[in-house]
Amino acid sequence: LVEAGAAVTVADIRPDDARLTAERITAETGMVCDAHAVDVSDEDSVSALFAAVESSKGPVDLLINNAGVCFRDDLSVERVGLQQEINAVAPVTFAREAAVHIRNNAHADARTPSRGALLAISSYVTEWHEYASDYLHHYAHSKRSLEDGMKRLALELRPVDINVGVIAVGVVYAGMGMATIEGKEEALAKGDLPVTKFSDVDAVVFEALCMAHPRGHYKTGRVSVLDGGWNLGPAS
Repeated sequence: LVEAGAAVTVADIRPDDARLTAERITAETGMVCDAHAVDVSDEDSVSALFAAVESSKGPVDLLINNAGVCFRDDLSVERVGLQQEINAVAPVTFAREAAVHIRNNAHADARTPSRGALLAISSYVTEWHEYASDYLHHYAHSKRSLEDGMKRLALELRPVDINVGVIAVGVVYAGMGMATIEGKEEALAKGDLPVTKFSDVDAVVFEALCMAHPRGHYKTGRVSVLDGGWNLGPAS
C-alpha cells in the first residue's frame, strides 16, 4: 500500500505489534508509517484513532479491517458471543464510523467515481458446507455475519460512492490457517487436497488495491474468495 502511494497507519489492540509492523514498513520503504492502539469494540477507542490519524496523516480514504479471533476450546455461549462481537459486529460498526470520516473528507468527481473504500478480511471457511469441528462452525458463522454486514453497508453507501468489499482469505502458512488442514499433511503433499498453494500477502494486497481503487467501484458489495481453488474440490 505504501508503494502504491498510500500514507499508512497501523492500528492494533496490541500496541507493540502495531509499532513493530509500522517500524518494519518504515524501514523497508523509507516512508513514515504511524502506529496506534485501538479496540474496535470500544467507541471511544475508535474515535480517538480517527482523530489521531486525521491529525497526522490527513483525510481518511481507505480502511482495511483484519480484526478477528477464533476460539477453539471454550465454546460457551459467552465466548461464542464474544467471538461474534469481535469478528462481525465491531468491524462493521468500525467501518460505519470510517464511512462518516470518508464522506466528510472527500468528494467524487467524473474522473474519480468513488470517495474511498472500506474493506474487511474474512475467511474461505465461509464457503464450506461441512465442518469437522464445532469451533470452525462458530468461527465461520461469525465471518459470514461480517460478510453480510459489509454487504448491507455497501447498499447503504452506494449512493455516496464509497466502495465496500470483503476479502475471504484461504489457507495461510501460519497459525490458524495450518489448523484447518491439521491431520491432512500427507494428502496435501500428494496433491489430494484441492488447495494448490497457500495464500500470501501479495495476493491479498493485490486484491485489496483492486477493490480500493477509485475505478473499482463496480466491485462494491463483493466478497472476493482467495482460496487457491480449495472449494473447487480435489483435482482429477
